[in-house]
Amino acid sequence: MARLGRRLRLIVGILALAEAMPVARADGWADGGADALNPAVVAAETRVSLGFAVQGTRYGENFAGTSDQESGVLPGLTAGISRLGPLLGISGVYTGVVYDFAGGPLTYDGYIQGGPGAGLAPYTATDHARFNSLEVRLGRGVALSPRVDIIPFVAAGYQNWYRDIGGAGGYGEFYRAAVAGLGARVDVAVTDRLVVSATAEGLAVIGGRASAPALGFAGDFGTSGEEAVHLGADWRLGNALHLFAGLGVRHFDYTGSGLDNGLYEPPSSTLIVRSEVGVTFGFR
Repeated sequence: MARLGRRLRLIVGILALAEAMPVARADGWADGGADALNPAVVAAETRVSLGFAVQGTRYGENFAGTSDQESGVLPGLTAGISRLGPLLGISGVYTGVVYDFAGGPLTYDGYIQGGPGAGLAPYTATDHARFNSLEVRLGRGVALSPRVDIIPFVAAGYQNWYRDIGGAGGYGEFYRAAVAGLGARVDVAVTDRLVVSATAEGLAVIGGRASAPALGFAGDFGTSGEEAVHLGADWRLGNALHLFAGLGVRHFDYTGSGLDNGLYEPPSSTLIVRSEVGVTFGFR
C-alpha cells in the first residue's frame, strides 16, 4: 500500500507539472500562426474610426533650376474601417480602408509661365488647396511573440490635389494619381488596453495627370515613387470605445509632363507630415 501511495503521488505531481507548462497548439502562438494574434491587437485593428488631423505640407517644382515652393499647415480629417480576423476559412486576414482629407491656405512663392514677358514671371499668392487620399489594404497577421504581431499587406489607392492659386495671375489646377504597392504594420500590445503600432509603405505612383482648364492645359505623368511611415497608439476605454493618436510622414514625386498648349508641368516633390487624434468603435 505504501508503494502504491508513492506511485499515486508521483503521477499526481507529473500531471500538475504538465498542466503548469505551456502547451504548443496547432492554432497557438507557439507555431507563429495567425490564430495566436494578441486579443488586444485584434481589438485595436477591428474598428471604425473618425478623427481630426493637422497636416503640414511642403511642395516644390523645378523649372530647369528655378523652383516654385508651396507650404503651410492645414486642418483635416481622417476616417477608416478595418478588420483583423478569420475570413472565408482563412485566419488572421487583415482588411482596411483609410480616407484622409486636408484643406486650407498654402503660401505660394514662385513663378508662372507666360505673362507680359517671355519665360517665367515671379509670382506670390495663396493657394486655397484641398487634398484627398484613399487607400485600401489587404494582408494577413502573423504572431511574432505573445504581444507582438506583424501584418504584411498589399495596398492600392487614389490621391488628388486641387490647387487654386489666387490673384490676377492665378488659376486652378487639378492633380490626380493612383498608387499601389506593399507595406507592413507591427502592433505591440503594451497592455491589454494599449496597443502601439509602426507602419511602413513603399508605393508606385501611376497614371498621374495634371490639368488646368482655364489655361487649356492637360498633361500625363510617368511612374514615380511614394514612401510613408506612421506611428500610432490605440487605447481601449471599454468594450467598444477606443481613443487613437498618430503621426505620419509621406513623400512622393511627380515626374512632370510634356508640352500642351505651350505649357508643361515640371517635376515636383511633395512632403506631408500629418498628425491625428480621434475615436474608434470596435466590432467583432
